[in-house]
Amino acid sequence: MPHLHPFQESFWSPTASIDTIPNFNIGYTVLHTKLKQSMAENKAIIDYIKQRINAENIHASLLASIAATTTPFENDIGGALKKCFEVVCAESDESAKEHLTRAGNLDTTALDPLFQFSNRYERIITQAKKAVESQISQFNVACKVMEDAKILYVNRCKTLLLVQPNYTDVKVGKALQFPTRDHAWIWFSEMFREDEYTKEQIMDLLKDVISDEENAIASLVEMQFLKHENDKFIRMQTFVDADEPETAAASDGSKGFSGFLGRWGGQPQQAKKEEILLDVLEADRLYRQAVTKVELVRTQTEQVLFVHFEEMESLELERIQTIKQVFISMAASLSNTIPRCKETFDNMMLYQETLKPDKDVQFIVEQYRTGQYCPKPILYENYFHSIAADQLFGVPLEEITRVQGSIVPQLIVVGLSVIESGFSQLYDEEKKVVWTTSLPLDRVHAARAEINTSKPITRETLEKFDLLLLASLLRLYLLELPECLFTFELYEPCKLLYSNQNQDKDSRLMSISKLLATLPTSNYHTVMKLLGHFHKLVKQITADTQFTSSSLAKSFSYILMRPQIESKISIHERHPQRLLYDLIENFDVIFTQESHHAQEKNSTRPSIIIPKEETAIKKKSNSLDESSSSSSSSSSSSNSGSARTSTSSNNVTRRSSILSSFMRNSQSTPTSMKSKPPLIIPMPSSSTLFEDPDEIERSSESSILTTPPHTSSSSIEPHHKSVHIDDSFMMEELASLDSFFEDED
Repeated sequence: MPHLHPFQESFWSPTASIDTIPNFNIGYTVLHTKLKQSMAENKAIIDYIKQRINAENIHASLLASIAATTTPFENDIGGALKKCFEVVCAESDESAKEHLTRAGNLDTTALDPLFQFSNRYERIITQAKKAVESQISQFNVACKVMEDAKILYVNRCKTLLLVQPNYTDVKVGKALQFPTRDHAWIWFSEMFREDEYTKEQIMDLLKDVISDEENAIASLVEMQFLKHENDKFIRMQTFVDADEPETAAASDGSKGFSGFLGRWGGQPQQAKKEEILLDVLEADRLYRQAVTKVELVRTQTEQVLFVHFEEMESLELERIQTIKQVFISMAASLSNTIPRCKETFDNMMLYQETLKPDKDVQFIVEQYRTGQYCPKPILYENYFHSIAADQLFGVPLEEITRVQGSIVPQLIVVGLSVIESGFSQLYDEEKKVVWTTSLPLDRVHAARAEINTSKPITRETLEKFDLLLLASLLRLYLLELPECLFTFELYEPCKLLYSNQNQDKDSRLMSISKLLATLPTSNYHTVMKLLGHFHKLVKQITADTQFTSSSLAKSFSYILMRPQIESKISIHERHPQRLLYDLIENFDVIFTQESHHAQEKNSTRPSIIIPKEETAIKKKSNSLDESSSSSSSSSSSSNSGSARTSTSSNNVTRRSSILSSFMRNSQSTPTSMKSKPPLIIPMPSSSTLFEDPDEIERSSESSILTTPPHTSSSSIEPHHKSVHIDDSFMMEELASLDSFFEDED
């Protein structure tokens, strides 16, 4: 039977969400500490059986050695007393034989099977441990190489910025970037082989490479790679090389680039600067290779650990089953050899029936588990542009949507669209398992590697995968986000919400809607997109709807909402599962036009608390080195990074104040209810937080929200400002925040 928490989902780092480098040793070490204890248990049982067999043999020898030293009964031939004494002596001989038989049975049916299994148990664990530790060591070495390559790359980038503070990469469109114009020309020459193109032909060529084809075409024209004549685009056969005279560069400087090194002019130091640039490019190449290698080793290590955990779980299950059979064999040996031990045998068998191997394995998981599986990708962080330009998985949601120019990641949008199209060919029973079936991790990682590039996500790309694999791919993408979709900040307010036993369903759903309105724009719309899909799926499945909602909620609860650091308490908390169930069953009630407007209003609300300097530093942008960015603030990349830093800091500060306001209001009486007795919300307790969700009423039939409301550009990329205010204005704003979540009349 499947375990509630199998080994595969239990022995990972509890701090995976904040680890900069995945820590595979924590859970692995705890598990092998328990397996070492299991070896000691095997040895203790074997030693006991050996001693029992030895005791039976000694007892048999003593019984057999008992004999009368004299024969006083020989003179009374035929006497009754003599006959009775002979029967008593014969009993000792029979008992000796019975004990010898018992010793033999214990040796063949109990000791020998357990001894052989124990040897195999230790051999398998030793070999597996050696292989896993070798893999983890390989990962740690790859991480060290990657970190060294990153330091070298950063240092060389700093050197480059010292001689060229305004250095920027050559861009084609918004996302496609090259270190020099020469690199861009090599890419262009391979992509465009014809002499003449129409605009439609160019856009068709670029659609699989870049998402903003219009901007890319403009960039190519500006760089003089293409020439626009009479609605046609002429491919240039040559371009101004970096070694051509500076005069040629100056003549074309108003239209585009004249070779990267031409920007420095023909100064005597040009050779030195060229050497610096080549050093940067070489360091960048080595750093990219190191990140690629460490990511490959990381995924391989996770696959090895998944197989290892499954093997150890099966081995531990087999161990307990073997020991149970050994105990049964011992009881049978006692009962069969000495009939009067039947009562003892029955008592032993009664206890063996209570030994359930799968329950003992579950006990190990509950007692020793460290954390659930939460992978931490290693990202390539280019010094000059966004991390979202080079990879997809593990990139913060706000960053990937900013680069893609959307409010929901394209992988989620296109992936859900492909899955919904595929549902039309499936039966209800098949639809129910698409999102809850676990596939081998190596298959999912192979699909991940195929799409984890800077290329746009298209239907053609995702349609190559079957629905089960595509669903697992989306699950892995959500799990690898640096912060869960509901954010870590929402975990405690949600727990407080579900600890209130006196709150009715309508009030609870209203509170959920208000809580979700505090999410960042990308998170809010991604949650709405995903939960809308689940809601639609549940409505399509006519039979056992509640089971479908419960299974989806159970499957995605940890993926979408989890604490930043796991603990023994958080493992058993059920409010994420209950929240997901409410969202799936009551999607139309929670996601309304009012909630959309509230979220937009919240996302554009200026911060009224000036963030502390250390907070702003902690919430820095996705650049490799904050100091280098500030020292070269004149460059466009540094300016944009500073803007993102300020925006991120203000967002965090504003959300914290709003969530604090919500939690205060959750424990006080709303303005609209002052005439009524105050609503008392008890503090979380084990009876309210850890229990299974109560039987929940099914929501009434309602229409699906198929088209999200129009979102202004301000909600896509808000620019918040910290403003200086007087005390009265601050009090008014704080009051407005408090009233933001109050129930309406």
